[in-house]
Amino acid sequence: MKDLARIYVKAGDGGRGKLSFRHEKFAAKGGPDGGDGGKGGDVILSADRNIDSLIEFNYQKNFVAKNGEAGGAKKMHGEDREDLIVKVPVGTVVWEIPQEFVEADLRQREVFDKLLSTRREMVDMSEHNKKFVVAYGGKGGRGNWQFRSSTNQTPMEFELGIVGEEKQLLLELKVVADVGIIGLPNVGKSSLLKALTRANPKIAGYPFTTLEPNLGVAKRNEANLILVDVPGVVEEAWEGKGIGPWFMRHLERTTTLVHVLSPSEQVLADSSFKTKDLSEQLIHDYEIVRKELEKYGQGLSQKREIVVVNKMELVDAKKREAINKAMKSKLGKGVVWISAASNETEPLLAELWT
Repeated sequence: MKDLARIYVKAGDGGRGKLSFRHEKFAAKGGPDGGDGGKGGDVILSADRNIDSLIEFNYQKNFVAKNGEAGGAKKMHGEDREDLIVKVPVGTVVWEIPQEFVEADLRQREVFDKLLSTRREMVDMSEHNKKFVVAYGGKGGRGNWQFRSSTNQTPMEFELGIVGEEKQLLLELKVVADVGIIGLPNVGKSSLLKALTRANPKIAGYPFTTLEPNLGVAKRNEANLILVDVPGVVEEAWEGKGIGPWFMRHLERTTTLVHVLSPSEQVLADSSFKTKDLSEQLIHDYEIVRKELEKYGQGLSQKREIVVVNKMELVDAKKREAINKAMKSKLGKGVVWISAASNETEPLLAELWT
């Protein structure tokens, strides 16, 4: 999913007014008849639910509306130009950015931090068919006909059209989802999304299999929930470790976070592992992700959270019960055990629809 794009927009300039006098057979020195210039076209963004990415802006980055037509003789008004409509996905947030960020590498932490402090939000294109003018076209200039008066029968004044607005914009797509699936890399988030929905994310046994958000729809009776699986969060992600924290913007619109934990291979390698070892590992992993959510801000750490432990088939019922007690004592909340690989997710589905 292409979820960031930088574009340039330029509205049309107003057409220039006309300096003209009547030239008729029996009126060699006719009065002024210069018409007004036409209005330049606006640049308008339009949210379209049929678009799911900003990929098209890889190929077109400049959007320039037409200039208004110049005024003509015989008081002819120049043609007003049509507006330029630019379609974007629903969920696109539009920011005006300074010129210095047009070619800057936004993957660099210091660059992105500076951008966050200087950008100006213009609009959140949160609904289908929502429209917003990002650059207004200039008004046409007046022709000399407009400057006539009782004391000035041959005005030489006319106006150039007003210059249309131009802006550098950053388009930021935040997916519209009800539930966000979070956790460290390789805990089974993508497998869980696949088990809960019809999504078909890439699944493999190595970190950062998910490099971009994956969406799916969970159905229960007549109700639907949109879920988004984001890349794994690592310790010090906010400092630029792993693939950074920027993908977490896709969690901002969610109402619930499903925090996935999983027994580590190191713990499971010991067939006689103690419940204390596993509960401490799970709590440690939980706290890593929570700290990164708090660093990111935007209310993520205050969202409703369901904590699930994946791979329940590898931990017997007695140990699961003991781990539940330890985690509830430490975290103040219980956990839901699931097996994404075996599609044993009913307890989680029940929680999601509670």
